[in-house]
Amino acid sequence: QPVITVDNPDQLPDGNTPGTTEVDVTVTYPDGTKDHVKVPVTEGEEADNDAYDPNVEEVNKDHGTPTTEEDVTGAVTVPDYPSEK
Repeated sequence: QPVITVDNPDQLPDGNTPGTTEVDVTVTYPDGTKDHVKVPVTEGEEADNDAYDPNVEEVNKDHGTPTTEEDVTGAVTVPDYPSEK
């Protein structure tokens, strides 16, 4: 069987940086010949629900005053969420 090795383990993505990285790999055959290939490794971006924690404030209404959807949705904020997303 061929032996497959990563040429430089420092090229392996760290799991925290989105994007595509090409990792150099060598395939060594039993007869001693070799192939050198690049393996594209793509890391996706962190999901928004993992990256951000919503803050919730209590809604207080006087007796007899109905609660609106805007009252409830206005009580929720997502700090540090970038405006360019």
